[in-house]
This record gives sequence, structure tokens and C-alpha cells, in this order.
Amino acid sequence: MTADYGMCVRWLLRKCVFFFLASVQFIQSRDVTMVIGEVGGAVTLPCTSDLSPIYLYVQRPDPVEFINGYHQTKVLPSPDPKYANRTHVDPKQGTMKLWSIWPSDEGLYECHIRYPTKDNREIIQLNVTANYSIPNVTVACDSSSCLVTCSSDNGYPRRDVEWSPNPPLNQSHWRAVNSSGRRDPVSTLFSVFSSISVSCSSGPWLNLSCAVGGALSQEHTVCMPQAGSPDILVVCVISAVSAVLLCFLVLVFISKKRKAKPARGNQGKDDITCDSGDRQYCLLEMGPAG
Repeated sequence: MTADYGMCVRWLLRKCVFFFLASVQFIQSRDVTMVIGEVGGAVTLPCTSDLSPIYLYVQRPDPVEFINGYHQTKVLPSPDPKYANRTHVDPKQGTMKLWSIWPSDEGLYECHIRYPTKDNREIIQLNVTANYSIPNVTVACDSSSCLVTCSSDNGYPRRDVEWSPNPPLNQSHWRAVNSSGRRDPVSTLFSVFSSISVSCSSGPWLNLSCAVGGALSQEHTVCMPQAGSPDILVVCVISAVSAVLLCFLVLVFISKKRKAKPARGNQGKDDITCDSGDRQYCLLEMGPAG
């Protein structure tokens, strides 16, 4: 009875271990490895860390497209024309290298590997990126507002334009006028642009920049004071008053200087002549006669 009980326990343990290992393999097969590649560049898809498989091949699952592979004894079919001369499988490393990446390469890849004692499948998600160009910013202003446009080209995936006002603006001081994007039919890359209208009532000299993805534009100054605005008029009035006051002071100084010259030059008595009507004044100025 005891022996039967021991055998039953061992059998149950073996079954538990088997189901555990099977479930672990199932979970691993459902794991997705994330890989990021850049348009025009190259990327390596890691299929397995085990060595010496009997065969290894990579395919796209939906729709099924054979890309490339390796087999110890058989010749595998030719790759899909889209991947011809763009891939290389290294069975020793268990990897496949893909170069000249396009946005169309983005998606799921399946690695099917056979070993002498087991089969395995790895799922890889390839995400493709392309850096957007440095955004171009244009500014057009009138007396009350500025229309600011930001545009950037040749990026992937689609990104939105992000605005950065300095100092920060309340939402009531600006509004989106237009925002759009287009995809080039050949390169399949995106171009995006956005236009906003900024109210200048919040104050002059606002600095504004925009960003698309990781590309950042230079700061541009908007809402500069326009000719004829109250700030300019105040400056002009103050400048005009200052100029008039300065001219007045100069004239006063010149007038006093001219009056002082005859007084210094008439210190000798012989040079003084008086009319009969100004006799008393002349006597006071000349002093008593000798």
C-alpha cells in the first residue's frame, strides 16, 4: 500500500512538472520581443539564444511571407521579392539581419526553430522610425495678432506639432487655425504642419517654438509692437518733448552768454557813452566822476 502510494505521488509530481514546463514554454512563445529600426538603416532580429538548430526560418504571419532561413540538409524556398538581397540569417547566432528598412517593414515577424529535441517559435515586433526635419516656422503679424505656422517633413510614424510659448500663454490667448499632414506615396514618410493664431493683447515680445517628434525649431519672437501702436506713440511723444526741452535750454544758455560779453568788455570808462535820457543810469554804472 505504501509503495503504491509513493508511486502515485511520484506520478503526480511528474505530471505537475510536465504541465509547468509546458505552460512556461507556452508563455514564452507568447512573449513578444520589441525591436526598433530606423528608415534606411539595419536591424537584427533575435530569434533564439540556443545553438545549432536543425533549421531556422523567418516569416511574416499575416499574410504569410517567407523572408529567409537556414536548414542543415534542405534547400529553402527563395525569399519574397520584397526582401531579396536585404536579409542574412546567421544560424550560429540565431539571428536575422534586415537592412534598407522601409516603413512597410514594420510589424510582426515569426522565427520558427527546430532542435533535435524540441521546436520553438519566437515572435518579434519591429517598430520603424524616421527622424523629422528641423521644423520651419513662419510668422505673419498685424496690429492685434500673429499667425504662426510650423512644418516638418520626412518623418515616421505620424506625429503632431507641439507648441512651446515663452512665457506660457493662457489658452484664451491663442487658438489652432489649421493642422494637417500628408504621406508621400513613394517614400511613405509623413509631412506635418500646424498654424495657430496668437493674440497680442497679452503683451509684446513673446517667444515661440515648435517641436515634431524629437526635432525642435528655433525660438521666434512674435507680437512685436507695430508702428502706430500705443507703446510707439508714447515713446515718440516723450522723445519729442525731450528734444524741445533740450533746444530751449541750449537757446537760454546761448542768450545768457551773449549778454555777458558786453558787460565784461565795457569795464573801461572811456568806452561808455550815454544819451541825455539815460544820464542817471550811466552815472550809476560809471560811478562818481573823478
